[in-house]
Amino acid sequence: MNILYLSLSSPDHSVNAVIIKGLRANGAVVNAYGVPQGVLRSFFAAARRYRAHRRTADCILVGYDSPWLVIWLRLLGRKRIVYNALCSVIERLILSRGLASRHSLKYWYYWLQDFLACACAHLVMLESQRQIDFFCATFKVPRAKCFRAWTGVDEEKFFFDPSIKKYEKFTVIFRGRLLPEAGGEFVVQAAKLLESTGIRFVMHSSGQDLPKIRALIEELKPQNLTLVTDFLSFEEVRAQMQRAHVSLGQLSAHDRLTRTIPHKAYESLALKLPYLTARNPAVLELLTEGETCLACNPADAQDLANTILWARDHPHELVRIAEKGYRLYQEHLTSKKLARKLLERVQ
Repeated sequence: MNILYLSLSSPDHSVNAVIIKGLRANGAVVNAYGVPQGVLRSFFAAARRYRAHRRTADCILVGYDSPWLVIWLRLLGRKRIVYNALCSVIERLILSRGLASRHSLKYWYYWLQDFLACACAHLVMLESQRQIDFFCATFKVPRAKCFRAWTGVDEEKFFFDPSIKKYEKFTVIFRGRLLPEAGGEFVVQAAKLLESTGIRFVMHSSGQDLPKIRALIEELKPQNLTLVTDFLSFEEVRAQMQRAHVSLGQLSAHDRLTRTIPHKAYESLALKLPYLTARNPAVLELLTEGETCLACNPADAQDLANTILWARDHPHELVRIAEKGYRLYQEHLTSKKLARKLLERVQ
């Protein structure tokens, strides 16, 4: 199969890279290009790439965060268009980051992007069944047009390395952007609750809630927590995560977590690292509590602390959960296996 892959986000972005590499691993010919931002620039760049490949491409796959590109390409021709949406623009910019209210003109502008992109695409790839339900209700997308696509990881950047040894002291790592749904404040509070237990916390984080988290750390002063905000290479991040004993997921009671699966869930599975998440519906579509993950109540620092203590005191169970999570990744979530399911749908 010959596929033209165009994206306003970089083809190296993990959501794009996983599916591109997986398609190629399944024998598909993929011509992947990043398209420059800007209305006129993106339109003419997309038109140029479309004209160059329209005779050979069996379909066009539009990458993550590129709703306008779907619309431009529908205007240019009749090729099948698959949109690797993951989630909606309004979810990322309004519901998650709170850049505008739900009643603002900006909300409706982003809603229109999502609505038109879904209307123009022949197939929309979404991260969970809950996300599919949201798209069908919010953007009136026919359910038959939606495809649940686990996002996986870029295996060149995140892979299990048996030579990396765990920290001597039981260590919990929280990695990721500090957005409202992340629940970074519950990590700080749990660290304070476990200050006298010898359990160590590492937060490798930055983002819009960083000032709030810094202020909370200054207020509570947990002596067992280290906050790292410096840029680290993928090699350093991978090693730092794998040295830990538990990886923390999103921990708040935010509405977005009913639909999204954090990328670090897949990273943790690929690293054979036990993943501890708040009990939210989307992530529990993928993972099973007590089998392939640990779970706690959303927005509950005490329950988070209790679950971490249990993990430390049950090392054999923790190894079993890590092994089962890694087996799930190998059997169902590698880029090649994820792309094979997409090819079965579009061929």
